[in-house]
Amino acid sequence: MLRVPKTKPLEEIIRMNKKQLIEYLKDSEISLHPKDCIKVVPFQHGTRVLFYHKGEKKPYKTRVYLPKIDDADLL
Repeated sequence: MLRVPKTKPLEEIIRMNKKQLIEYLKDSEISLHPKDCIKVVPFQHGTRVLFYHKGEKKPYKTRVYLPKIDDADLL
């Protein structure tokens, strides 16, 4: 059966707690296998998500979620 990813706005994804984000990713990531592991790593300016195949030490996929910033904030 073909899985159609469910997408949410970036602002909503960034506000999710760790448990909510993992559940969202399990539902929305097409390349995720049932036995894969997801590691959520918060950092100062956003959240990094690492995807691992079972038993692997190196992630096969990385996603970074950063909040939108205004151009004026970059100056």
